[in-house]
Amino acid sequence: MTFLKLSSISFFCPAYHDSGNLPKLIPEVVTFLSSVTDVFEVIIVEDGSPDDTGRVADDLARQYSQVRVIHHPKNLGYGAALRSGFQAARYDFIMYTDGDRQYDVNEFKPYLSLLAKYDVISGYAISKNVSLRRRLQSWTYNVLLLALFWVWYRDANCSMKVYRRHVLDTIKIQSTSAFIDGEMLIKTKRAGFHIGWFPVHHLPRMTGIASGSNITVIADTIRDMILFRIGLL
Repeated sequence: MTFLKLSSISFFCPAYHDSGNLPKLIPEVVTFLSSVTDVFEVIIVEDGSPDDTGRVADDLARQYSQVRVIHHPKNLGYGAALRSGFQAARYDFIMYTDGDRQYDVNEFKPYLSLLAKYDVISGYAISKNVSLRRRLQSWTYNVLLLALFWVWYRDANCSMKVYRRHVLDTIKIQSTSAFIDGEMLIKTKRAGFHIGWFPVHHLPRMTGIASGSNITVIADTIRDMILFRIGLL
């Protein structure tokens, strides 16, 4: 199978309650990136996790020269973790997925060729390995994006994305909640950039604790959506 080899890649993953996932994820990421580029970095954004995620991340940074860790002194949330990753990224292409290992980074490879045509490529989960409540939550989020902003994204919050550097140099990221993916896609489109989509598999979470259904997370996301809609974000 042919694929596009990229000039340089900054990969990052937010990590929270992922002490059991990172030791498997990071070697997979390093092996994958080594096959698609000659220049890369791996950034772990440790979001003030109360378990051993911070220590495990630091151990991995000592093991792999391409890995570095950003520590949040306290849990700041998913949007803040993504912002830290984007701000720290140094290379031509910025790629990310979550630290929970619910996506296989190797599924990026067949679709990197899309970057010859698109400024951003975004995955969409063929099916979700989550509870019915989480599936309804994801569907509702995408419907709200349509109702508030007249855009339809099949799976806006899928954490399998690659951005070209010039997109991030153009748009300004302001959300600190889980609305960040939606905000970035909307601003990308409004700025005249092109988005390509590709299918991915969503895997069951094997260890750690998911926090996406936390009522505070949901409330903060809705707040940012409304603020963005009325021009205050």
